[in-house]
Amino acid sequence: MSILIVDDEERDRTWLKNLLINNLGKDLSIVEGQDGNQAVELSQKHKPSLVFLDIKMPNLSGIKAAEQILKQLPETGVIMLSNFADEVYVRQLWKVVPPNGVFGYVLKSASDEQVVEAARAVMSGDCWIHPGIARVIQRTQNRATSLTSAEYEALVCIALGMTDHAIAKKLYLTEKAIQSRLKSLYAKLGIPGRSEAHESEFNQRCRAVYLSNRRGLINQSELDDWETKLSDVKAST
Repeated sequence: MSILIVDDEERDRTWLKNLLINNLGKDLSIVEGQDGNQAVELSQKHKPSLVFLDIKMPNLSGIKAAEQILKQLPETGVIMLSNFADEVYVRQLWKVVPPNGVFGYVLKSASDEQVVEAARAVMSGDCWIHPGIARVIQRTQNRATSLTSAEYEALVCIALGMTDHAIAKKLYLTEKAIQSRLKSLYAKLGIPGRSEAHESEFNQRCRAVYLSNRRGLINQSELDDWETKLSDVKAST
């Protein structure tokens, strides 16, 4: 069986390689890579049964590498390794994994036993989620708390400091439509509505960005990607 391990930290690759060989058999064929681009190239070359990807890597993130790998090799099992339980990563992963795909999400704080359990589960066709992010998963699947794509788009825009007018122009919507999205966003984040705002000591937009950052809905990397994307939209118009 071929397994691909991609992580920019050599220490982590060595630890994982030894762990898998000692627990899954010395006849494993293990290939190593250091960044997302290598992950895609090595997957196409070796067609591994299982791929371990660090989420944050140079050149191409683990999520984006997984997206490219799964487009070419949809039957491949993918296990994401992360130091983060941020909801933004869970949302991104859900978008790239095929409906019937198998994957694992393992925090780097996991025990050796949990990592091996995740590998065995994914190789047998099951998904494995670290207990530390189980609550995050539940929240993304709860309609009362999970954000729609439209609400998330509005959140990113206000986090970038854009006005309602600027957001509407960028997304080809009316300002009323933007305000409707923001109203729904505030409700899901538990922020008082405009009629109650005078009783609150918080600005709605600032509070939304703060709560979203604390909840792990957004992070700097995600905002940088969106700013580039929105700039590209402006340049093409």
